[in-house]
Amino acid sequence: MDKTYFDRLRGRRTEVEKTLRHVENERRTVESNREWAGAAYESRIDLLECLTDWYREETARIDDALKWDDQGRYGLCFACHEPIEAERMRFCAETELCFDCQQDRERLGTG
Repeated sequence: MDKTYFDRLRGRRTEVEKTLRHVENERRTVESNREWAGAAYESRIDLLECLTDWYREETARIDDALKWDDQGRYGLCFACHEPIEAERMRFCAETELCFDCQQDRERLGTG
């Protein structure tokens, strides 16, 4: 397994943690500022909740991928057990599937 992808994954997790802290601080700021108009306030809170959910999901995917290294499975497709293409790993270091297996899953409508 190429440690470069794994190191990038760890770096991305650190970036996501920083971003989550920023989003959470922004939410506290918005919540403490009741002077905003009702719709603007609700819209801002909704956006911050969506961002928080998205980054928490990304963090969970990264944590899962980091665990795969301990199991010797990092960089291997969960479906066919072959190495995942380098280009795909560069694009998405936490990916679980090779390109062909991802295409099959999408074609079947299961992911």
